[in-house]
Amino acid sequence: MNRHPVRWDALIFGLFFLAVLGQWAVWEQDLLGQDDLAFLAAAVLIVLGVVGILATAVSARQPRTAPFTPEPTPETDDLEGNPS
Repeated sequence: MNRHPVRWDALIFGLFFLAVLGQWAVWEQDLLGQDDLAFLAAAVLIVLGVVGILATAVSARQPRTAPFTPEPTPETDDLEGNPS
């Protein structure tokens, strides 16, 4: 089984939508006031932004290699004997 790289963009957007759902649930249950909820939303967005920046930095440092790299072929003379 092949390992596939993590899709960081999908993870960040999934966490964002999970945070939106959580904030909606907190709002519906009246657990936090409007000001507290606004600060919590800002904190969640900041944390997700930092996670996105770190994920970009980590993926940029990993070397990417092609799955198949053909071997270079030696130069051959053309039919007339002149090197190309």
